[in-house]
Amino acid sequence: MKVYRKIMDVLTMIENIVLTLAFVLILGLTFGNVVARKVFQHSWGFTEEIVIAVFVLLSLLAAGVAARRPGGLTSLSLVPDMVGPRGKKVLNVLSTIACVAYSLILAYEGWGRMKADKTLSPILHIPKVIFWSFVLIGGISLALHFIENCIVYCSQDLTEKDSENGSGQITTEEGTEK
Repeated sequence: MKVYRKIMDVLTMIENIVLTLAFVLILGLTFGNVVARKVFQHSWGFTEEIVIAVFVLLSLLAAGVAARRPGGLTSLSLVPDMVGPRGKKVLNVLSTIACVAYSLILAYEGWGRMKADKTLSPILHIPKVIFWSFVLIGGISLALHFIENCIVYCSQDLTEKDSENGSGQITTEEGTEK
């Protein structure tokens, strides 16, 4: 568990560097294109291809980093709030299974598109395989972070200040029943 966590810390650090560089690249290309259009009345046609591809990478990696934290992605706690600690663990594992399955399907589709699409981009003539690899990388990142989140969550002691005492009644710190 600790080895996996350390590996994921290193991976997250690399992802954060890639996210920063991707954001700066998108910002620079988009701003440069706006300046070129307004000042020189000439648009940079190549920016659209690069910005869209890098934005896909940025979106999927950012989602993966967000999935690392409980509640980092949009979550609804209506059902988990109605169950006890064991129920929360079961729901977390089921949620992780569904999210990992989605992430692996996304990665599989990216891999399939990489194998099938041997064409070049229309303006820069870059192999589209590079762009589809961003989907593969994002899917793998999401899956790894969902698994990490589940491992961390399930290894925590879920006893809370307000927990069920076995009789179905809630007791508080003072021991009074509600």
